[in-house]
Amino acid sequence: MNKLTLVIAAVVGVVGILAGMLLERSQTETNLAASSATQEQSKEPLYWVAPMDPNYRRSEPGLSPMGMDLVPVYDEASEDQAAGTVTLNAGLQNQLSVTTAQAQVRAWQDQLILPAIVRFNPEQSQVVQVRAEGWVRQQFVFSVGEQVTRGQPLFTWYSPRLISAQEEFLSALRSGQKGLIAAAESRLLALDMSPQWLKELRRERKLQEEITVLAPQNGVIQELTLRPGAQIMPTQKLLTLVNSNALWVEIQIPPGLEQRIQIKDAVILTDTQGHSVTADVAVLYPLQEGKLRSQVARVEVTNDQLNWLDGQYVRADIRGAEEESLQIPASALIDDGHQQRVVLADGQGHFRSIAVTTRKRNAQWVEICSGLEVGDLVVTNAQFLIDSESSVASDLQRYEKAMAVDEMNSEEMDHSQMNHEGMNHEEMNHEEMDHSQMNHSQMNVEGVDHSQMNHEGMNHD
Repeated sequence: MNKLTLVIAAVVGVVGILAGMLLERSQTETNLAASSATQEQSKEPLYWVAPMDPNYRRSEPGLSPMGMDLVPVYDEASEDQAAGTVTLNAGLQNQLSVTTAQAQVRAWQDQLILPAIVRFNPEQSQVVQVRAEGWVRQQFVFSVGEQVTRGQPLFTWYSPRLISAQEEFLSALRSGQKGLIAAAESRLLALDMSPQWLKELRRERKLQEEITVLAPQNGVIQELTLRPGAQIMPTQKLLTLVNSNALWVEIQIPPGLEQRIQIKDAVILTDTQGHSVTADVAVLYPLQEGKLRSQVARVEVTNDQLNWLDGQYVRADIRGAEEESLQIPASALIDDGHQQRVVLADGQGHFRSIAVTTRKRNAQWVEICSGLEVGDLVVTNAQFLIDSESSVASDLQRYEKAMAVDEMNSEEMDHSQMNHEGMNHEEMNHEEMDHSQMNHSQMNVEGVDHSQMNHEGMNHD
């Protein structure tokens, strides 16, 4: 009977122990759950902010000026996060349409779009003049811009000096003296009579009172000062012909961009009708022109299919040589004129504004010199809203750290491990020190030499 009682008692004891362990485990889980719930309830938002305007803040829920629900902002930043870090949950990122892109190394082709003006090639222009005083008899061209062909009659003129020179030549021919003939012939050539005209005069031996001036080349009349019956002089520019198929396109380069354009850079020239032609930079003039002190680059093209006019404006799209560099989309760069920066994302909902330096940019890409590495995520949309929030957060964290330093309580500091062996107390003046509130109960004064210490004026009350 006693043995049975002992067995029953042992079984009851084991059951009790197991029940106690289960009860303790259940109680622990209940306490953890309650603690988690309490912590979740105590996690209050710092403030509420408008989804489209982070500067609009309120201390309680409500509606933004645009009628949207205010979004709570919690203090989710960890202590190891840098100042200015902004945390956005996935829902808020979707609501703000936040997009990101990676910084990547890619081929950079420098591109500039500049204004240019079309000029007729002056190397293929021809000025028409006479070499003796005379008068215009007949005129066959009358307007600037008129097309002419080589050998086409332009005007006829009369000159007493030419009449005299012809008479001398005809007299020399009749005399048969080669010396006189050669001298008279040279005089007519000096008056700009062509060898063909002189050959005809030798054959017909008939005086020509009116001389017909022919077009020296195909082209367009650019300048015209002729008038029927008007007196003309050797120093007078009567007519200018230009070759309309040979064009110079002069590109205006603003100051600061001269180093970005080199000879043989490819240029796409486009007019307002969409007609375009590709050529290379032929010449860079070493001069600055106009009020803007711009430099001029020259491109030479033909006008066969373009029908461009002198003085017409076109667009020059200059493409430089390709080279690889670290680049980000142009939409990611924030440039307020004082600082260039981007909003950096870590892919976990944390964002922070950082400063960068750039070298070149175009409509699609920006070349990065410093501040980013390959693979870094930068925000390409809604970055201005996040940048504003990051700047405010950074300022607040700096303010909180400064306040924390000011409010540090030195009473809780542990000086037990401090080493004062190298300190010189001989020159210290303790006369004005008040030791009434000092607690010396924990101080270890063993080995301290008090022989040189001056305690006069010390208050040990």
